[in-house]
Amino acid sequence: MGNQYYAKTNVVHPYRLALAGGWGDHNFVNFLADGYVVVVQVRPTVTFHDRCGICSSTRRILRQKYPKGIPRNIDRYQLASDLYYRENERKVPIGGSQDAWGSVYPGFNLLHYDFRHHNGLLPKEVTSLLDRRTARWFERNFWIVECVGPRPRGYNPFDGGRFATRKVVSQLGQSGQDCFHAIKQRDLAALGASFNLCSRAWRRMLPAIFVHPSIDVPVMKRLRYYQRRYAGAMPSGCGVGYIYVASSEPVEGGFQVKVNLD
Repeated sequence: MGNQYYAKTNVVHPYRLALAGGWGDHNFVNFLADGYVVVVQVRPTVTFHDRCGICSSTRRILRQKYPKGIPRNIDRYQLASDLYYRENERKVPIGGSQDAWGSVYPGFNLLHYDFRHHNGLLPKEVTSLLDRRTARWFERNFWIVECVGPRPRGYNPFDGGRFATRKVVSQLGQSGQDCFHAIKQRDLAALGASFNLCSRAWRRMLPAIFVHPSIDVPVMKRLRYYQRRYAGAMPSGCGVGYIYVASSEPVEGGFQVKVNLD
């Protein structure tokens, strides 16, 4: 399980994992076709590395603002909007808003991005899934394996160029829709296929996610290993700190998570 360890820390502040469709929350992407991003909120039973695509910086802001947890009756859309703008007020380049929505909304959420809505920065629609049986299914069939670890200093996913096209962006959005449907239907094969489709779209659009001078780990070799051996696999985000694997059987070196539905 690498350097991860199980912990009881900050139980009122879950983590956000971004599944298929990521980058659809950036308007250089959803300008070409609508974005669909799947996020899932997980309990902090594991201490994750920083700078690994788990949005630890967003979570840190929430912990400072609400040390006892997010108030139950709060307007979550407004809170996520405020959180997004606060985190990005001095950030260059700005991050995507799925970090904020995944940190604020429990369970599984499909975020729909339309460029005509707030210039594609905020989701036009949020579809939530809070079914307990579905959460238990996901927990049994989702694994996380360490890959690069924390993103190296100097890493920039745009260093290899941006190659967003309508075709690639449509594939990316489809991967998000397929992922959410697979979770809802508890379909392992479809979940893995959505991971693989998302990975292919990312590879075409932002090659530096996988290959960068600051990364000395053979990312593609490792990713393909998991994609061929199991139902599917995808990076946790820029720099490939972790690899997410869809599998009904144990994955060597992998660990599992608990979905937060509260």
